[in-house]
Amino acid sequence: MAEQLKKPVLCVGITPCVQRTLQFPRLELGEVNRARAVTISAGGKACTLANVLRTLGEDPLVTGLLGGDTGVLVENYLRQRAITCDFVVSDQPTRICSTVLDEATGQVTELVEEAALPSPDDWCQFDGKLAGLLVRCGMVVISGALPPNAPDYTYANIAQKAATLNVPLLIDSQKAPLMNTLAYQPLLVKLNQRELAETCQTPVASDEDLIKAGHKLLARGAQWVLVTQSAAPAWLLSSKEIWQYQPPRIKAVNPIGCGDSVSAGVACALRLGRPMSEATRLGIACGSADALTLVPGEVTTEDVERLYAEVTVRRMA
Repeated sequence: MAEQLKKPVLCVGITPCVQRTLQFPRLELGEVNRARAVTISAGGKACTLANVLRTLGEDPLVTGLLGGDTGVLVENYLRQRAITCDFVVSDQPTRICSTVLDEATGQVTELVEEAALPSPDDWCQFDGKLAGLLVRCGMVVISGALPPNAPDYTYANIAQKAATLNVPLLIDSQKAPLMNTLAYQPLLVKLNQRELAETCQTPVASDEDLIKAGHKLLARGAQWVLVTQSAAPAWLLSSKEIWQYQPPRIKAVNPIGCGDSVSAGVACALRLGRPMSEATRLGIACGSADALTLVPGEVTTEDVERLYAEVTVRRMA
């Protein structure tokens, strides 16, 4: 374990983005709206994950595909926060996504620019880079959806390499790209209620539905399944255990990135040797702390420690 802790956590996100967070006193659809403030940051699930891991004292290493001036902006943002980067440089410019905050209503709207499909050469370079990075890392976390029309086996290839090297894998994704990894027994599969329903192609309208759907993923090979539901209780499942986590009551500023912060907290605690049930509690605290911030991933250790004590944990089976 001590040797593994010396190795970084590999954060894999195929398509990072430049994240623009726009604050409006009041948003009126169909009208000219002038932002009160605009904040630029590195976005995409892996970037948010790495930012939180760094705050928690971990040494993350981020990989994926970047391109153009927007790609340079993302990498500079991460490096300024002492986060190690090893990206494939693509001819495709890195996308821009925007979060719109309506301060009058508290409503948050996410405008997502879909990433362009990487070229065959990009995929080849990425695959080669991963082979080298996995040898250097003590854990790998895969985050996010694939670009439209990307091969569904992309994450399975990573999972296979990680399993061969005995590197623990956490994956936060959905549908076929996630399902194809289960044969390689990822340590943790994380998704939200909607993603669980779409992945298992079944309604998830009750706790019983959620547990039943989660067990479908366990039967396919996942060792643990974590399902989040925003402010409603999260559920952690294994073949032998069922845990419920009630997040703290907070007044959220921006919920974008909270799920990625959950993954970061879980990964950090597992690296310290804590059992999955305790690691999930830290993850829920990190997700709640992220909701208090304007920029995804900009949590504070003070908020995490305070909110950790407020997470209610119940073992249900």
